[in-house]
Amino acid sequence: MKQLILSIVLVLTASIALAQQQPKVFITQQPCDAFDEIFTTIGKYEEQLLFTGEVMQFAAPSGQPYTSGMFFFTNQDTGTWSLLSLYGDGTACMIANGSDFKPYAGPAMPVKPKPEVEPREQKEPAE
Repeated sequence: MKQLILSIVLVLTASIALAQQQPKVFITQQPCDAFDEIFTTIGKYEEQLLFTGEVMQFAAPSGQPYTSGMFFFTNQDTGTWSLLSLYGDGTACMIANGSDFKPYAGPAMPVKPKPEVEPREQKEPAE
């Protein structure tokens, strides 16, 4: 009996270790519609635009890249948030949404240091 329990524990431990080594790859389905329709959902939660950017996503299974505008909305009172992409043809997709949004107020996150760059020589303007 001890050997059986020990064998089960070893198999589970090995399985967990193997699962932790494999990168996570997600194939998700995003709800998409005309921007006005997706924006109606944002309005139900009274979320306001917090920041914008550009995003690149890859279609599954082809891997074709798509670039779009990215819009992050949040309701800072309730903590709900939504991340939308807006494509040039007017289609908007809900990339992700959630709750418990809180601004980060901790110390600066460590980043990889930039390589040292030597300053360029300053040329004097021609007269």
